[in-house]
Amino acid sequence: MMRSNHIHSNLLNTDINYFYQRVISFVVVCLLLNIDIMYIYDFELSYITLMFMILVPIIIVPLFFSRDLMHPFNIIFMSSQFLFVYNMIDLNANKGYLRYGSLPSDYYNTAFAFAILVIIIWYLSMYLGYFYASNQRSSKNLDMRMVELNNPKLIAFMLFLITIIGFIFTIYLKGGISGMILALSGRTEAYSGLHYMIKIVGLGAISALILLGCGYKKLSFILIILTFILLSLFGGRGAAFFGSIFPYFVYYHYRINKIKFIHLIPIGIIAIFFGIALGNYRLYQEARISIGGIHDILSKIAHSTQGGEILPSLIGSLINGNIDYARGSTLINIIYAPIPSSLWANKPLIDESGIVGHALMGSSVWGLPPRPYGLAFFNFGFIGVLIIGCLTGIIIYKMYQTFVIKNNNTSRYNVGLIFYVLTIIAFYNVVATSAQIDIIWNIGVFIFIKILDQFFCILGWGKKKVV
Repeated sequence: MMRSNHIHSNLLNTDINYFYQRVISFVVVCLLLNIDIMYIYDFELSYITLMFMILVPIIIVPLFFSRDLMHPFNIIFMSSQFLFVYNMIDLNANKGYLRYGSLPSDYYNTAFAFAILVIIIWYLSMYLGYFYASNQRSSKNLDMRMVELNNPKLIAFMLFLITIIGFIFTIYLKGGISGMILALSGRTEAYSGLHYMIKIVGLGAISALILLGCGYKKLSFILIILTFILLSLFGGRGAAFFGSIFPYFVYYHYRINKIKFIHLIPIGIIAIFFGIALGNYRLYQEARISIGGIHDILSKIAHSTQGGEILPSLIGSLINGNIDYARGSTLINIIYAPIPSSLWANKPLIDESGIVGHALMGSSVWGLPPRPYGLAFFNFGFIGVLIIGCLTGIIIYKMYQTFVIKNNNTSRYNVGLIFYVLTIIAFYNVVATSAQIDIIWNIGVFIFIKILDQFFCILGWGKKKVV
C-alpha cells in the first residue's frame, strides 16, 4: 500500500513539474514574440499591436499544453495560421491601405482591429467546443475493421501506378515537362478544369503512407519525395508540401516514432526556402533565393500566401456596408459542385475564394480565400463565428479521438489514420466548399481502396495478415 502511494505521489509530482515547465516556457515565448511584434512596429504601441499581442498567445497555447506535438490545433497552426498571422502583422505595420474592396484609407486600422477580433472569437469558441466535446460521454467507437486492408502492398502499388499514369497524362496535355514548367507562371489558367489531375497525382502520398505503415520506410520515403516533386510541378507550394511531406511526418509521428519540435526546425527551413524559390520562379522564371534577416525571409514567404490582407478587407467591407452578408448561401454550394460548367452555362460560383473575390472586386477572376473565420463572418457575422467556431472544435475533437487516440493500438494495416492526416486540415475549414470537396474526395478514395482490396481477396491475390 505504501509503495502504491509512493508511486502515485511521484507521478503527481511529475505532472506538476511538467505543467510548471510548460507555463514558464509559454510565458517566456510569449514575451519574446510580443517583443518581436513591437520591433516590427518600431516599438510604437497602439490598440492594433495590443490586439496582436493578445491574439498570438491564444493561437500558440496548444503548442505548450498539449502533450502531443501533432495535436490537431498544432497542425492547424503550422499548416496555415503561422504565416497568415505573420502576414497580417507585417502588412499592418508596413502598409497603409487595403487593395481589396473599396474601403477608405482612414478605415485601415479599424478593418484590421475587427479582423483580429474575429480570429480571437473564433479560436476561443473553437477551444470551447473542443473541451465541451471532451467532457461528454464517449460515443460508440468506430469499428476499425472497416478501414483495415488485406493487401496493403498491392493497394499501394496500384495507387502509385495511377499516380504515374495521371502525371504522364498531364504531361501529354501540357506538351511535355517543359510545358508544365512554363505553366508555373500562370498555373491558375493553365490548369483550369484540370484540378482533378492534381488530386489523382496526390494519390502517391497515400501509397507512401500505406507502405510506411507496413514497415517499408526507405521505399515509402522515396515515393513521398517523388510525389512531392510531381505535385510541385503543378506550381502549388502549399498543395505539394501539405499534400505529401507534412502528412508523411504526421503519420510517422503516430505510427513509427514520436517527432520532437527540434526535428521540425530543419524541415521548416527547407520548406521556407523551397516556397521562396518556387514563388520566385513563378514570378520571374528564375528560382533565385536572396538571404536576408529572419524577418525578411518570413515576410517574403508569408507575403506569398497573400492572405493577411484578405480578411481585413472582407470584415471591414461587411461592417462598413460596402458588401452584403451571404446569409448562409455559400454553405450549400457543394450540391452544385458535381454539375459541369459545360452543362450549366450560368452555373454560380461555388468556391468560397471566387465568391469573396467577386464580392470585393466585382470580378470572378479574383480568388481570395477568406479562411474559416472569414467565411463564418461573411455568412452570419459575429454570431456565425461563435457558433461555427464551436462546432469546428467539436468536429476536431471527434476526429482526433476516433482516428488517433482510439486508433493507437490497431493493426498497422489500418488506414484510418491515413484518412485523418490527409483530411484534418480540411475539417478545420469544413464550412468551405473547397474543403468539403477535399473531404468527399478522400472518402471516395478510401471507399475505392476498400472495394479494390476486397476485389483482390475475391481473386485470391491476397491474404489477411495477423499483426
